[in-house]
Amino acid sequence: MNTNQLKSFAQEARIKIVSQVAAKLDYVLTTDSAVLREKEAQVKKLKAEIQKTSKEQVVDKVAYTWFNRLMALRFMDANDYQPIKIGVITPKEGYTLPELLDEAKQGNIPNELSVDTKHIFELLDGTIRSSDAQNEAYKELLIGACNHLNTIFPFLFEKINDYAELLLPDDLTSEFSIVQDIREGMSTEDCAEVEIIGWIYQFYISERKDEVFAAKGKVKKEDIPAATQLFTPRWIVEYMVQNTVGKLWLQNRPNSSLKDHMPYYIESPATESDDFLKINSVEEITLLDQACGSGHILVYGFELLTKIYEEEGYSPSEIPQLIVEKNLYGFEIDERAAQLAGLALMMKAREYHKRVFRKQLTPHILCYQDLKLTTDEIREVFKSIDTKLSNELLYDLGNIQQATNLGSLIVPHSSTLFLEETLQSLKVKEQTNSDLFIKEKLQQLVIALAQLVSLSRKYHCVVDNPPYMGGGNMNNPLADFVKTNYPASKADLMACFMEAGLGVLQLKGYLGMINQHSWMFLSSYERLRKKLIREINIDTLLHLGARTFPEIGGEVVQNVAFTLVKKNTDAKGNYIRLVDDKNTQLKSLKALEAIKNSRCGWYYKTNQNNFLKIPNHPIGYWSPQTVIKSFEKFKKINEYFVSDGPCKSGKDAEYLRQYWEIQKIDYGKDKKWRLCSKGGETRKHYGNYEFVLKWTKECQIHYRKDKIARITSETNRDKRGITWSIISGSNNSFRLLTNEALYNSVSPAIFSLNEESYSLNGMMMFLNSKVAKYYLEIINPTLALNVGNVLGIPINPRIFDFKNESNLEDYILEWNSRETSLDFTQNELVKHKSDTLEESYDGYQQYWTNKFFHLHKNEEELNKQFIDIYSLQEELTPEVPLEDITILKEETDIVNGELVFNAKEVFIQFISYAVGCMFGRYSLVKEGLILANQGETLEDYLEKIATSNQQLAASFMPDDDNIIPVLDDEWFEDDIVGRFYEFLKVTFGESQFEKNLAFIEDCIGKDIRKFFVKDFYNDHIKRYKKRPIYWMFSSPKGAFNVLIYMHRYTPDTLNQILNGYLVEYREKLNTRMEHLDHLIESGTSSEQTKAAKEKDKLKAVLLELQEYEREVLYPLATERITIDLDDGVLVNYNKFGNAIKLVKGLNDKKAKDKVKKFDWIDTTTIK
Repeated sequence: MNTNQLKSFAQEARIKIVSQVAAKLDYVLTTDSAVLREKEAQVKKLKAEIQKTSKEQVVDKVAYTWFNRLMALRFMDANDYQPIKIGVITPKEGYTLPELLDEAKQGNIPNELSVDTKHIFELLDGTIRSSDAQNEAYKELLIGACNHLNTIFPFLFEKINDYAELLLPDDLTSEFSIVQDIREGMSTEDCAEVEIIGWIYQFYISERKDEVFAAKGKVKKEDIPAATQLFTPRWIVEYMVQNTVGKLWLQNRPNSSLKDHMPYYIESPATESDDFLKINSVEEITLLDQACGSGHILVYGFELLTKIYEEEGYSPSEIPQLIVEKNLYGFEIDERAAQLAGLALMMKAREYHKRVFRKQLTPHILCYQDLKLTTDEIREVFKSIDTKLSNELLYDLGNIQQATNLGSLIVPHSSTLFLEETLQSLKVKEQTNSDLFIKEKLQQLVIALAQLVSLSRKYHCVVDNPPYMGGGNMNNPLADFVKTNYPASKADLMACFMEAGLGVLQLKGYLGMINQHSWMFLSSYERLRKKLIREINIDTLLHLGARTFPEIGGEVVQNVAFTLVKKNTDAKGNYIRLVDDKNTQLKSLKALEAIKNSRCGWYYKTNQNNFLKIPNHPIGYWSPQTVIKSFEKFKKINEYFVSDGPCKSGKDAEYLRQYWEIQKIDYGKDKKWRLCSKGGETRKHYGNYEFVLKWTKECQIHYRKDKIARITSETNRDKRGITWSIISGSNNSFRLLTNEALYNSVSPAIFSLNEESYSLNGMMMFLNSKVAKYYLEIINPTLALNVGNVLGIPINPRIFDFKNESNLEDYILEWNSRETSLDFTQNELVKHKSDTLEESYDGYQQYWTNKFFHLHKNEEELNKQFIDIYSLQEELTPEVPLEDITILKEETDIVNGELVFNAKEVFIQFISYAVGCMFGRYSLVKEGLILANQGETLEDYLEKIATSNQQLAASFMPDDDNIIPVLDDEWFEDDIVGRFYEFLKVTFGESQFEKNLAFIEDCIGKDIRKFFVKDFYNDHIKRYKKRPIYWMFSSPKGAFNVLIYMHRYTPDTLNQILNGYLVEYREKLNTRMEHLDHLIESGTSSEQTKAAKEKDKLKAVLLELQEYEREVLYPLATERITIDLDDGVLVNYNKFGNAIKLVKGLNDKKAKDKVKKFDWIDTTTIK
């Protein structure tokens, strides 16, 4: 089955049928015709439904109703399941029209169809004139076929006598029809598997799912199905059903041969115990799926149950009916999915026994319906029929008012017996009541009571793939409900379904489920874990990890499948670890291998009471006894180190900046802006210091008083600590927090209670080791690494003997080697200067290669020592992959185990440094930042380098007007390429200039001018994370570009660009045009051709420049725009409208709209 093709088909079919139904609706509502007048009742129903809901909802419902029906008809056609023995939408081989229509054209219409045969024949023979007789006749035949199937599938093929018939698309027989699309989209081969129904449904709603997620925020109850539908891989369904239904049967029939049909069955102590759920007959087994979707789990349940029935000697003719009527139950909030679940079960039954359709079976698929009566109306109805309404029942009915929102999480307070008796009583009174108004309300109450009865019953096995939805995405009624009724699992619906599933299980029954593994580790589920460990037995568990579902890539969705027994024992659970396998097929194979060979290395058996010995009680099933004992033996980090709440601004857009956005004189521990650690990339020991937090007295007061903001306590505010990124990825990434820095919520920190006794560096070396990683993967292997996880690691006091800080110095040196570091001093190639750039590059590589491998060796040696200290020699080895050394990530790659330098990156850094020198941000005669305060001038530059090498300083001065043209040729003296040539000559000598330039161009892969014109600004935007310090003013198509340095910007800058560059450039181009005219008049033929082409190009350029000057730059220049660096690049960049280069995420429409909502700036300045 090609699921990619199915996805394209389902999505395209949805778009087509929705648009056709919408068009038909518009026609019905705006047209007055004899045909529609005959169907006045249906039109009235249609209008009433629109009034009650909306046009969009009516279109959506009718579209999926017809899609589901046509899909069902195609499936039955392909498998020869049609009760009338004729293909309803599929042609006979070699024909193009549906077989049903072809037969009608030959005078054959099945007697089973209640249609006006005379009318159809007259349409087809021309007696009745029609613009499309075939299509009209087929429409009647199709409706007749659907009505006939109502007797077999009433849940899907309701009698078509309402507005759904009115909105059936007109074109049903052409090659462009939706019928033809469904025939082609569902191949005969694909229809051999009933799973196609589930796949198509998931893909049909997938675009709506994307829309719901893109909207973010809380999910409306009508969007919950689209947001949470996910088709479970077949092998995982088999694992869950085999280890619930299959295991229950084997407990009761230990000599059964069923095991031969269950490849994913896992032997466990549960099957050897005498304490199990007793059943006398297979007919007693009940399997419930609380969120059954399109019935995938129930379909496999049917397959396994047929094996049991056959083994017990039942006849093939009775097995399908018994399974459908006695064994399988499904609950679902989505009407569309519920219809398809019933269809899938009936198709599976038909696959097993061809006469099953004669039995008029209705699968037990409960589709939740909201009770529309108010509480007062409920009371009135019960009073009118003289029936007592208990408080418990009133509460239960109140929950059914939200049935399509709360679904299977509803737990009736009334007993099953009471609900059943009340239901029967209401049914009798509904049938005998003569008051139509009361009768209609009683009908609603009967439906509500029937749902409560199903919810109150206990089942032998519950198997689900529940909805995944975090608390932040739940709509308010749903969120309030789970907070009240599921306090231990309220963080996500999937965990609530675990509790709900256990609630509807019989004692000693089995729960099978696949969900996300967060419940196993996160602190928000600690109460749930305690409850499970103490009250429930984890029988089997497949730790699946990422990429379990083929359609979900990346590392974010990490899954686990498991089976639980509703009893508590001391029996060991069985755990198979598949987190390292990269796709679902490989996970399946590795699971099978483990089941056959428990000594494979990824099969674990452990007593779940061990988890209670670990802080927060994670399901750390792979923990050896050595580790479990260490939790009991050693103190935790929290006895040596403490944490404090982070600094939160409450409004980062106003209070947080990249350090390079503001003035140098304004950042420091006691200044306006203070360094702040804010997560970042994976870096060990040091780094990620890019942000500053506004730290004025007024701001500090705000952080203390604001409801969202908070300020770090003074106790640890000026202390060194250890910090890390809360979203940690796959490797440890602990870094020094300097005493200059604050930290925010995405960058937690811990502090030594006594740094002299409890070495900060020793702790940091340990936390970056494989031993700490091993413990953290037990405590919490999810992507989010919280303070509690780190403080919960057991600490052998010997780690505090490690106090050497020499390696830390190398990490600091490496971080400061890039110009985006606060403490950058000089480019590395200049620092390692030799006679030529190539020799300098060789020296640079040698220097950093030595550093890299020294740090690598040191990490491995530390790992060895920590492994020995913790006696983990059997679990861990000290080796560290070169990829895990976190220095030189931008400048190098690891290729076939070798450190390979990226010359292009190294030389682009050199070029960027050169541009910094051109603007005076840096200087060749003095290290560090020079001009880095707002409005600084050449005079400031000269003053700051006054004590330096004046001869060298004079040989390369910054640009005098802070404007450097970036054009396709050298039109100005301060052209950026000319200035770069000058820089290169000064730094590495004029004699080596040509050789050095050639080497640079070879390394960056292009001519230096092409790089500056095409690539430099894009690289600068990326390097400075969309908060650039050099700004490019650019005409719409890039014919004119100049760079400025924002720290040197003044209100006169735009006027200087206009008159000193744009106007002059235009004049130079006009002069060039005059020369071209001369060539065209008097040049050679070749010269004339070239000149004519160039002239056409220059005409377009001049027009572009004229419009840019007149409509954009001149109006802005007259405004003398001011900027305030404290406002940040996002605000300041957006003051220049279309004059400045468009950067996605900085000044595109979305970013601009965001800035216009800032309440702390004058938004009228945003252009």
